[in-house]
Amino acid sequence: MNICYLPPKISPGDKALVLVSHSPEIEPGDLVKIVKLWTGNLCAVELPNGMIHRWFAAFELSPDDRFANCPLEPGKYATVIANDGHGNPPHVKVGTKVKIVRCFPTSYYDAILENGVYHRWLASFEIALPV
Repeated sequence: MNICYLPPKISPGDKALVLVSHSPEIEPGDLVKIVKLWTGNLCAVELPNGMIHRWFAAFELSPDDRFANCPLEPGKYATVIANDGHGNPPHVKVGTKVKIVRCFPTSYYDAILENGVYHRWLASFEIALPV
């Protein structure tokens, strides 16, 4: 089966409707303004306390086994090497070791909420153009 990569339909400056929860700041149905488009790998990780966090961009993580064929595959460990505070929880500090749950290529976005709060990362499948 062939899987096609579809180019993003949402661009910086567009308003987008959020389809998922990014607690505590974003709930389904919220409108955001897209600030920046990224393309690359997003990773969901398990934090040391067992909670799942989405998303870290792959460039924010340093895999423990950088020489593996697939260093960010599920079950492997990585260390957080970047956390600028925009969207990533403040309790996830640089140097935190996390377990990879899933990584995949996608388009993703930085956005500004209606209350002016900056948020990153919203994956392309988590937002839609408003009707």
